[in-house]
Amino acid sequence: MQEPENIEAAIEGLLAEAGLRLVELSIGRKGSAVNARAVVYSPLGTGTKECSVAHRLIYPRLQLVFGIEDPSLEVSSPGIDRTIKSPREYKVFAGKGLKVLLVNETEWMRGRILSVTEKSLSLETDTGTEVIDLSAIAKARLDSTQEGD
Repeated sequence: MQEPENIEAAIEGLLAEAGLRLVELSIGRKGSAVNARAVVYSPLGTGTKECSVAHRLIYPRLQLVFGIEDPSLEVSSPGIDRTIKSPREYKVFAGKGLKVLLVNETEWMRGRILSVTEKSLSLETDTGTEVIDLSAIAKARLDSTQEGD
């Protein structure tokens, strides 16, 4: 059996070929049962069609990796106001509107994601470019109110 990181990397590659990005993958086992949940994203829009494509790509990989015939797999879109759960998600959503609450702050900062490094996030705000240390972010979520600007 592959390690979870290898499974995630393999699934990311499969989805990339279809123009999709893997936002989140969770896999749980209870006895011989495998339950997986994937959140996928397409910059062109993520609807039923994209989730269906992702399901058809991921399902056989789960069968192969875990050696079972019928794993449980749920595929969904990230939603328009998704809470960012891991630093890698900033890269997935580059160019999208974001609102960020910094540690020890009470006001949300809003802007578009310009770029991301291992330690920082560049956000284009109304007042210019802000470079934010990822460790200074208390909460972040996609901001659909900035779409269509």
